[in-house]
Amino acid sequence: MIVFLLRHADAVPGEPDADRPLSPKGRRQCARLARGLGFEVWSQVRFLEHSPLRRAADTAARVRVAAKVRQPLRVLDGLEPEADPRATARVLAKSRSARFLVGHNPHLAGLVGLLLGLREGAAGIHFRKAALVTLERLAGPTARKPYGSWRLKALQPPPTVR
Repeated sequence: MIVFLLRHADAVPGEPDADRPLSPKGRRQCARLARGLGFEVWSQVRFLEHSPLRRAADTAARVRVAAKVRQPLRVLDGLEPEADPRATARVLAKSRSARFLVGHNPHLAGLVGLLLGLREGAAGIHFRKAALVTLERLAGPTARKPYGSWRLKALQPPPTVR
């Protein structure tokens, strides 16, 4: 099973935090990122799942439009910045099909750390805005590895935009 983890694109500053839209730079990041996503992603993914925060929803929607794909958007609670990554790791450990999740730090960095077997609380990667991490599950959950065995398949840094 494959999981694609995308940190939301650049957003404008402001309050309330949950309602911050993407900045012009963030919109350009989404367009460039989408052009780089190929058949491997869209042939496997049934939904683009995102946190309920506006910047993640906007990122998912803009990537979908720019990639010219039809996969529906779906809110997935538990992807918020301060959400417990263990809950998401348990969901992914049981998933049978590929997932595409758009979320936030520190949640995504902690999730990658858990899936890769790092000590609890360790960030698995420096997750910059609009960066995409692809992980592959090699084995399902066991008593010793409750989230299964995973490997880092790809790391795509944020697209360069001006």
